[in-house]
Amino acid sequence: MNERVKQKLICPLCGSAIQNNREGLGVTSELLGEICRLKEKGVLTEAMFVAVKLVQSMDDNPALLRRLLEEQRGLILSDVKQQISPLQQALWELKGSPQTIGKAQEVAIAKRLSALKIGQDTFSTEKSSKASEDVTCSVKNNAGEIGKIIIESKRTRKWSESFIEQIKGYMEKTGTEFGIIATTALPDDALSYSVWRHGVLIVRIDYLEASYLFLREYLILKRSLEEEYATKLRQLEIKDQLLQELEGAIRNGELDQIIGTIDTVTLAIDQSISRAEHSITLLFRGITKNTRKIRELTAKLISDHIGKIRTQLVGSVGLGSN
Repeated sequence: MNERVKQKLICPLCGSAIQNNREGLGVTSELLGEICRLKEKGVLTEAMFVAVKLVQSMDDNPALLRRLLEEQRGLILSDVKQQISPLQQALWELKGSPQTIGKAQEVAIAKRLSALKIGQDTFSTEKSSKASEDVTCSVKNNAGEIGKIIIESKRTRKWSESFIEQIKGYMEKTGTEFGIIATTALPDDALSYSVWRHGVLIVRIDYLEASYLFLREYLILKRSLEEEYATKLRQLEIKDQLLQELEGAIRNGELDQIIGTIDTVTLAIDQSISRAEHSITLLFRGITKNTRKIRELTAKLISDHIGKIRTQLVGSVGLGSN
């Protein structure tokens, strides 16, 4: 088997051998031949002299070197941008722009929560295009709206504390203290899929439904406790008002007048009852007396006419026998 003999390449500048086993350098015999022809014409020597002088001048003038590098960087970036822009536009057409992707995610969140069929809750994304919250959740029951929950979606690779200040501004504008950040990147100190930070629930977007149900129950419980507290507070205010009025009545003598009036009225009632009892007693006495008289008259009539009644009865019996 014949082995292929590698051609030995000689540097035209220093005359040393060139190791031609380095791929990617582009060193060929044709290239070296062209350099040798330039050397023979004297062009290569002049070019090397100019290059050395240029490098020396740059070493003596760093500002010039920096300016040249910046110009080259600008040209390179411009060229790269021109090459990348069509590719980026094509990707946007396939995937959608960041704005359309964000809007699609907001609509998806609203549909996911609507599918829960919890109470009479409604979910709106109308304000998301007006530099406002992404999703506004209205928690409702048969009695009406209980409160609102603001949801801000973040499709990002890295968490930023500015997200909290942003949603807190939306919460203040909406008049609620309940907010959720549904994100693809959690804070570094998060030990699970969710974390509380300054009154805001930060949750991985995959666990949004469970987080919403939790915060919804928390909102309902908080509202119920607030209403119960307000009711008790109103009752205490009424009691305080009564105590104040009673204290005022004691101080100005009005209570003594009321007590005196009560005594007078109760005495008059007692007297009326006594008179009524006396009248009833007299009435029953008269009834008893009249009843006794009726009984005596009846007995007298029977005794006075008993003989005559007996004779009539005997006669009636005799006639009947004939």
